Amino acid sequence: MPSVITLESPFAHQVFHQRHPELFRRLMDAHPYGPAERAALEALLTETQKGTISLADDAFDRDTWLGWDRRHFGTSWAKAPFLWAESYFYRLLLGAVGYFETGVDPFGPFKTAELRSSTLDAEYGWLTERLDFDAALMASLYGNRADLGFQLVAGDTAAVHDQLVADDSGAVREFFHRGGPVPVTFVLDNAGRELLSDLVFADHLLTGGLASSVTLHAKPYPYFVSDATLTDVGDCLRRLRDLPGDSGRRLHEAAADGRLRIRTHPFHCAPLSFHDMPADLAGELGRGVTVFKGDLNYRRLVGDCYWDPSTPFHRAVSYLPGPAVALRILKSEVVVGADGRDREPGWQTTGTYASIQMYQP
Repeated sequence: MPSVITLESPFAHQVFHQRHPELFRRLMDAHPYGPAERAALEALLTETQKGTISLADDAFDRDTWLGWDRRHFGTSWAKAPFLWAESYFYRLLLGAVGYFETGVDPFGPFKTAELRSSTLDAEYGWLTERLDFDAALMASLYGNRADLGFQLVAGDTAAVHDQLVADDSGAVREFFHRGGPVPVTFVLDNAGRELLSDLVFADHLLTGGLASSVTLHAKPYPYFVSDATLTDVGDCLRRLRDLPGDSGRRLHEAAADGRLRIRTHPFHCAPLSFHDMPADLAGELGRGVTVFKGDLNYRRLVGDCYWDPSTPFHRAVSYLPGPAVALRILKSEVVVGADGRDREPGWQTTGTYASIQMYQP
């Protein structure tokens, strides 16, 4: 097994020492936090940059986190695995701003602003077009890119294929077309434009008879700034109904007759890879094909490690209980199954490249 990425990695260090202070600035601009919340955020920033990992004796979820602990409590943040530390950071952030008492999503203003954007209707004008499978798949992959609509309407998916470091789109298309309708589960990533485009792909699968049902797995509470919660799924379904085309209406009908379901699971906010998923979640994901969306789910899927990028994807995910598709924009150092082409230094973390990868047991 390759070595685990820790906070000593240059990229992880940048996240904790540059991105997190900027995130806190944005949060304090967006909310009327009082002295207690502001002091808690400042203390959290200092602790995660210089201190040790602690778990409050009176934390309501203390037993849960003790179960997820891998002997990290009481040790230096600097030595902790990146995935574990980043996940726990967001749990502590929610506690610092009182989320578990108020239920107010600290990232809600950012998500709401995106859904209320005055350009959104124009950006999704392509929903009036009839999309083929490749375009619907690409919409889900690149959904948060504002220029995606032009490429889809123009049929210019070749340009986006050029940015893929791994391209199993043909295998994904063949899987869905050869075996008849299958249950599909989406393990969602971001809210906003990305989730809207995931819903378009879900609608395509249901409308085209490729999926017998679609289950959307969201986070149980706000996580990693823009990750989709159950509330976000509802908000995006309503917003999609107001956008051009009939996807929103069809998905509401699919929900009414049970073909579209919305679920969550505590493990979606665990600081662990999917290797450690509980039996009930594994059983659900094993009933059909699972679409894992986004960079965080990819890190959890293959393990947040320094893989040799040429390592076959199927080798890294062979533990999965059923077929899986990973759709991901590269934003971290973790890569498997790459095509081996030469790219500029730091290509793994720029957000320029993407991957479509398929696992079939």
